[in-house]
Amino acid sequence: MAGLVPAIHHRDGAIMSTNFPQAEAMGPRNKSGGDGRRRLGALLLSLLLAACATTPEVGWQARHAAAEALREAVRFAEEPLPDAWSDVSVTTAQVPINDADLEAGTGRLIYAGGVQITSDFNRLHGLSDIKFDSAESFYSISDEGLLVRGRVQLDAGGRLIGVQGVQVRPLTDPDGRPLIPKYLADAEGLALLPDGELLVSFERLHRVWRYDHDGRWRGERAIPDFAFTENEGMEGISPSTHADRFWASGENGGVWSCLIRQCVVLVPPPAAAPSDDDLRMTSLATLGDGIYGLRRAYHADRNTNTIEITELALIDGEAGPDLSWRPLARFTAPATVDNFEGLAAVRRPDGGVRLYILSDDNFNPGQRTLLLAFDVR
Repeated sequence: MAGLVPAIHHRDGAIMSTNFPQAEAMGPRNKSGGDGRRRLGALLLSLLLAACATTPEVGWQARHAAAEALREAVRFAEEPLPDAWSDVSVTTAQVPINDADLEAGTGRLIYAGGVQITSDFNRLHGLSDIKFDSAESFYSISDEGLLVRGRVQLDAGGRLIGVQGVQVRPLTDPDGRPLIPKYLADAEGLALLPDGELLVSFERLHRVWRYDHDGRWRGERAIPDFAFTENEGMEGISPSTHADRFWASGENGGVWSCLIRQCVVLVPPPAAAPSDDDLRMTSLATLGDGIYGLRRAYHADRNTNTIEITELALIDGEAGPDLSWRPLARFTAPATVDNFEGLAAVRRPDGGVRLYILSDDNFNPGQRTLLLAFDVR
């Protein structure tokens, strides 16, 4: 079709859509230096088109690299965001869970509403984590170096029915410049500390950086002494009950308690990395003494995901009590599933726990940005 690029499959939660718009239709250009960025974008896009036309399907690595090339072409062709919060208009539509047990609450979780989020702002995609600083006010990050904030809308019964007041701004580097190259901007985990500081974990160039509430760089924190692979890093971080610590979890497993200068292993990662068809950790959340995890498995044979919401608990094993993940709920199609990568825990007015999960749409029209709410029974 004219003006369209063939679909790119992505390893993170299955991009299986039909088309991507070309970079020429993707938003404003730079007023200063725009010609150079346009030339770079055109070059990358032409290379991608050539690759799509001549390269056979050889696996997710090749498809992932091609998708990255397209996204980089779009990013470098656009005007940088201002170093300030910008209002963004969003539209939400309520979505069902399509799972009788979750709707009825016959297990540990009961569905408390959900919405699909769309926007004309073409960078509000790739949301990879979410955390709340009150019962209704949240922060989120994207794997393109974007910091997002907004509020959830609840009906009289407390069910999630919408999102409003959304604003965005870029995450910055130590020099105050927006993060642009993908290897620097791939934010995956978010933690809101009691003192108001934000922690953001990145993969590719693995690190945890400290930010203030306006996305300005304040320093860095120690990370686990572990050889994370490029695209399988610290998917989850969350505050500890100790002010000087945070929890970190790896996509392939493992949980660490990170202090000022070092991280201590609490749950060791497995000796062998899980396959794509296995459950992998995508986010971590804490509330009081509770530690919750979000795990996802992508099944290529049927192009769908299994989602598990779980909690870290002491489990009696053969050698005595041990920390292990205990599932609260696990669901797959025909239930509403997508590339869920963000998890948040908040206190309900009745003192109970509400969990929110957020999906990363991978900039693909065949996937959705979904925010779903569950109450723990």
